[in-house]
Amino acid sequence: MKGCSSGSTAAAKVITMNDFSYPTLNAETSLPFYVIGIGSIDREYHVKREEGYPYHQIIYTTRGEGVLRINDETHIIKPGMGYYLPANLPHEYYTEQDIWENHWVVFDGSGVEEMLKLIDFEKERVFRISDLTVLEAIFKKMLYLLKGNSFYSGYQCSALLYQFFIELNRYVNLQTTAQDSGKLAQLKPVIDYIDENYGNEITLRVLANIINLSPQYLCRLFKECYDMRPFEYLARKRIQQAKNLLISEDLSVNEISAKVGYNDCSYFCAVFKKHEMLSPVEFRSFHKKA
Repeated sequence: MKGCSSGSTAAAKVITMNDFSYPTLNAETSLPFYVIGIGSIDREYHVKREEGYPYHQIIYTTRGEGVLRINDETHIIKPGMGYYLPANLPHEYYTEQDIWENHWVVFDGSGVEEMLKLIDFEKERVFRISDLTVLEAIFKKMLYLLKGNSFYSGYQCSALLYQFFIELNRYVNLQTTAQDSGKLAQLKPVIDYIDENYGNEITLRVLANIINLSPQYLCRLFKECYDMRPFEYLARKRIQQAKNLLISEDLSVNEISAKVGYNDCSYFCAVFKKHEMLSPVEFRSFHKKA
């Protein structure tokens, strides 16, 4: 299992169903991310590590509940909840129930710390997952590949681990509760309007009126859901469409600027370069050559 553990008498009476893999690592350890171990258990053991575990762990619960203790704090972990344990962090977890099904991924790599920082997992964390479906699908693929023990499975799981991190960010940080899902649904008419009318002049008041909010509250809601303001989203939409036109059409930069909603071509070029690190002409030249 995920290291040495101690079990209570009650735990010893329960027959557990385990499914796990700890592959022999090869050249994949040179990759930014790689899986050291992965598995599931339907009644978690009593695990107490006073010096922590030497690798990073993400563990989440699908059934039952248990207790996690870290940093002198006690957390009740229920279905749809999980926890990130950094390497070498002292911790303890156990259950007093017949079922506490946990799925875990143990990982490391030169790019792990930067990725964890990006998804706001810089330190130990207990979190809620708004929807387990996607994460479970990725988890099962990784487990299947590593149990197959093919030469290339470690590389494939490295790619899947990256995807796991991205989806974890999505379902933990961007859609954490039903309330957040409601906010996203509330903003959908505004998103649809921007997507359909990006080539026209759009004001903040027009966007706010679509869902009967004040401009100030719309900005706050947008920031909470998308980590950007409405006009940042509009600018990204316009630049994305401009990129498509630069590659697929023979229109001039001035014509493309007007087509995506910028009356001032110089301003369009400045915004484009800020996003793409290339001018529109440089972007077109680069991709036309390709």
